[in-house]
Amino acid sequence: MHTGQRIIQLRLQRNWTQKELAKRVNINVSVMNRIESGDRPVKGSELTAIADILKVTTDYLLGRAERQASSNSSQENESVKCIQKKFPDADAMFRDLTTLTPEEIQDVYDYTLFKISRRKQ
Repeated sequence: MHTGQRIIQLRLQRNWTQKELAKRVNINVSVMNRIESGDRPVKGSELTAIADILKVTTDYLLGRAERQASSNSSQENESVKCIQKKFPDADAMFRDLTTLTPEEIQDVYDYTLFKISRRKQ
């Protein structure tokens, strides 16, 4: 499986369109299309951005590792578990918390606490 095929597989697991991923990576959708199809090699900065957004290692995208998880995954999983435990309906609000960065997850948690505290006043 080449890099583009791995990107497609991960993108589809998140139910993202090519356009959505391209926007998150900050590249043109036609560039993303050519990367995914294998018609254009992915640049180093693009590869890093795509790996970060998809929460995998660059080695995984390049086919040099079979393990998908990035080094942050245990920290992110703990944050997601904390939110899911304290707010069991969180998944209804957010399609997939694991697609967020640790900072975004913390923002969600903080904002939810803020909104709950405001409601109790």
